[in-house]
Amino acid sequence: MTSSNLSQRLPIFAAIVLTLLAELSVIADEQPAVSDQSVRLAESATPGAQARAKGAKVPGPPALESQDPRVLFITAPDCDQCFRELIKLRRPGGDFDAMRSRGWRIGSGDHNHVQVVERDAVSELIKEANIREFPAVVCISEGKVVRGFTSGCTTPLDSWTLGWLFNGKNERPAGFVSEPARVEATGSYRLRGNHWSVDGDWNPARSVVLTHLRSPSHGYQVAVNYRLETWSYEELRSLHDDLHEQELANSPFVRSPSASGADNYSAGRKLMGR
Repeated sequence: MTSSNLSQRLPIFAAIVLTLLAELSVIADEQPAVSDQSVRLAESATPGAQARAKGAKVPGPPALESQDPRVLFITAPDCDQCFRELIKLRRPGGDFDAMRSRGWRIGSGDHNHVQVVERDAVSELIKEANIREFPAVVCISEGKVVRGFTSGCTTPLDSWTLGWLFNGKNERPAGFVSEPARVEATGSYRLRGNHWSVDGDWNPARSVVLTHLRSPSHGYQVAVNYRLETWSYEELRSLHDDLHEQELANSPFVRSPSASGADNYSAGRKLMGR
């Protein structure tokens, strides 16, 4: 085999290895979820479950309840970026392992704090939230997207980002290394990848973000020298996110985002063991 033939085949070999690793990671991560499903099916066939279905009070383990809020990691078929991100998160001793050691539940079931799910399984949510890019990593509460992550905005997709998505509170230690920006930017404002919805709209048009920033909701917070009409879309979103969090922090009538969470633990306590 000549060196030129070898160089041509290396990308093919690399793609095959990446696909095999991704499939192995998916199988390993989803094994607990399969066990959960098997447990549910087995329990539904027991006399105790049948008695409970008829209204009788029978002692037994509580049913697995849907977690609210929870983070959805939504994948799509043939999505190389989905595989790459999951491989990174699932690596031995990596983010998922660290989170599980602090009490996080991660898997395919809706009882998990982080639910890894395929696009077709949440098609209604995708349509309603106008989700177009994958992987889509969002936090849902009461069936609505309340926070989400956008890649390429300098914020890495890691345990700290998943923590922010879960409780809306930035607990990332200072001094972290930002990723290179891969989205349009004018240099007018610092980018961030962790976004709040805008009036319930997770994927608002640029005109909607501009109008919202100029509205009474945030207009008084916007500096007079900000020429918002010249800013990029992601810069406008980043400004809105910062103003929204500032408003939450200063309002005595708004419950802290970290006050709601699974098992009465904030994301930071789970990650840091507190």
